[in-house]
Amino acid sequence: MKRVALNYNIPFFDVDSYRVVWHGNYPKYLEMSRCALLNDIGCPYGVMEEHGFFFPIVDLQVKYVKPLVFEQKIIIESYLVEWKNRLKINYVIRDQQSGDICTKAKSTQFAVAMAERITQYEMPAFVVDAVNAWMKKDD
Repeated sequence: MKRVALNYNIPFFDVDSYRVVWHGNYPKYLEMSRCALLNDIGCPYGVMEEHGFFFPIVDLQVKYVKPLVFEQKIIIESYLVEWKNRLKINYVIRDQQSGDICTKAKSTQFAVAMAERITQYEMPAFVVDAVNAWMKKDD
């Protein structure tokens, strides 16, 4: 399965008084990784909007395995697992040094036609084409 990996160093402003990452920052990390994945596919949010679609998150699940802490170097990996009817992305956050899994997550997005604000239950063809081309790269 193809993945995109993003390196990140935990800054001070992401942690609480115990120097542990506040749980509300994890969606930000997932968004950073999701944007890197969509850019790698060649279909970033800007391209989606040019085609007349928003892609809101409709479901987000996070499993906190080990806490992330101040100055920890992490790798945020994202994997596209479904793209025919919706975008389903799985994530793993690992410690860069040990490789230990710290967090697992999943997100689901639907295409929404911007003008009509109507949810699409079939992925727009330009997204499917971009993903299919991306999947064939480096094979």
